[in-house]
Amino acid sequence: MALIISDVHLGYEDSMATQGVFLPRLQLKKAESIIDEGVRAGAKRLLIDGDLKHVFEKLTKGERLEVTELIRHALEADIKEIVLVRGNHDTFVAPLLKDFGVEVVDDYMDLGDGIIVTHGHKLVDAVKSSSTVIIGHEHPSLEISLAGAKVKLQALLKSPLKGGGELLVLPAISLYQTGTAITPSPETYLSPIVKELAELQEAVPIIVDREIGVVELPTLKELFAGII
Repeated sequence: MALIISDVHLGYEDSMATQGVFLPRLQLKKAESIIDEGVRAGAKRLLIDGDLKHVFEKLTKGERLEVTELIRHALEADIKEIVLVRGNHDTFVAPLLKDFGVEVVDDYMDLGDGIIVTHGHKLVDAVKSSSTVIIGHEHPSLEISLAGAKVKLQALLKSPLKGGGELLVLPAISLYQTGTAITPSPETYLSPIVKELAELQEAVPIIVDREIGVVELPTLKELFAGII
């Protein structure tokens, strides 16, 4: 069984600290906790669907330390195989990962049975011939009102694809980047896969929250009826 995670953005707290913004170091711990849960559920394979690290222009010291810690943690937790499907933030990290036996894939990974995993920052040819496409990149979240206050909750977005097939947009591991607000409007998204191929009116957001649990909501067409 494989555990698929996306958008970990290790090193984000260090990057913000250089700009004078000091955040609790939580993202590595969250990723390790999710890996532990996956192992308890039977996962032996870890697929990271892009943006393992945060900084574009280099591999920072903080990123090197946190990536090393995460990979060691996964291996010690009895993960047998780790694959990174490269995202747009995953610069300069491949040599470090390969030292640990981690496979780095540039465009997409074919899981068989018509299922592919790609980060989502570019439209790869295999998307149009696949039955299930799994991406990250968007950091999808849904803004809702709770007790009179508006909050953003991370969500998985499940959408039909034009021409057939299904798109799954994974919630981010990253805690600090709330990312794309889920709407039925293609122009509000980052990924060309979502912009060009998703049938967003029929897309279904699924809230994934430790306190609320996993909650599947109605289609975006129903949720946003009368709003746009």
